[in-house]
Amino acid sequence: MTQPDGTPIHQFWRVIALLLLALFINSCSSIQFAYNNVDYWIRWKAQKYVELDSTQKSELQGALNSFFRWHRQTQLPRYADFLNNLAERVDEGALENPQLQPVEEQVHQFLTATSENAYNLILPLAAQLNEQQINELQGNMWRKEQKALEKWQRSPEKIQQKRDKIIRRESVRWLGTLTEEQKNLITAWISKMEYSPLQRIEQRRLWQSKTFDLLRTKPEGYLEKIRSLLLNPEQLWSPEYRQAQEQRQQQAQVLARKILTSTSLEQRRHLSRTLREYAQDFHSLANQ
Repeated sequence: MTQPDGTPIHQFWRVIALLLLALFINSCSSIQFAYNNVDYWIRWKAQKYVELDSTQKSELQGALNSFFRWHRQTQLPRYADFLNNLAERVDEGALENPQLQPVEEQVHQFLTATSENAYNLILPLAAQLNEQQINELQGNMWRKEQKALEKWQRSPEKIQQKRDKIIRRESVRWLGTLTEEQKNLITAWISKMEYSPLQRIEQRRLWQSKTFDLLRTKPEGYLEKIRSLLLNPEQLWSPEYRQAQEQRQQQAQVLARKILTSTSLEQRRHLSRTLREYAQDFHSLANQ
């Protein structure tokens, strides 16, 4: 599933790590600490969007417990093996001609399995939301997007600078110190990449309209329809938006290949070592 948010190259580095909740994990020095506290973060985040009653809070906690028990036992070992395999390929010279498609396909399979399990557990809770809660949830989602849009409109240059900074930070995480050539590649890509949240927000609001209409009217099979919208939001994409996303993905792959093929021996060693460290973290978490 194509991810519509963030810069594609940023997504590429997150994909490599399989940091499932990277928006907050990226700010932590320890994956194990972040993973062990993710259920607290999710409950805190949920409360910012909708006020749940005591029964709903209890059921949410139960769903999270079930999800992370399944994820820890069945998925983390697979992630660890995958990252160790990537590290071996790096050691064997795979970056001389990096093949990104197989990596993306494998990650897609991981994300699909995780998403399906999460939605199966959470959707019954969504069905219990009353009209007031649905209105509160939709309103908070709309306001958050509107705030992001206004921020971009006030200073698109700052947003562009922030995107450049994020990509560099992620690249340093995996490769260590960047060369001037690599920094220039990132800056040039950012300057040429067209970025406007208007299309994205329009598509999100279309998705929200369909989803919240299903929650309110509850037609036959509505939970399965919502599940389909969650797993495949692309089904609502306009041809223009789909084309724009495909172009961004292709351009991101070009940049990723240029950066990976330009890596020095020390950078490749850094990447291999980091992949193995994450793999070890996942193995440790799976055995806890």
